[in-house]
Amino acid sequence: MEKNYSKNEIFELYVNTAYFGDGYYGIYEASKGYYKKEPKDLSLYEASMLAGVPNAPSVYAPTVNPELAKQRQKQVLNSMLNYGYISESERSKVLDEAVTKK
Repeated sequence: MEKNYSKNEIFELYVNTAYFGDGYYGIYEASKGYYKKEPKDLSLYEASMLAGVPNAPSVYAPTVNPELAKQRQKQVLNSMLNYGYISESERSKVLDEAVTKK
């Protein structure tokens, strides 16, 4: 596959077909289904929550087990911090938001 497609193209194929739980396939359906907005309009909180779902949708879908979904979201945020995609303050802000969301 890597001989025919760039890493970005492979990622795009994956994210547009992956199962996100609750009958949602692809990031667009998941974004609209869970948050009633398009992917480009997701907050960091929402995007980091959805990023963890495809790993195990039956476990990490926010509607199935909100606490496990938040734990997975924390792993996603830690990885984003470690790879330099977000700052510690951004990570902390989302984690604080995760605590207040029920």
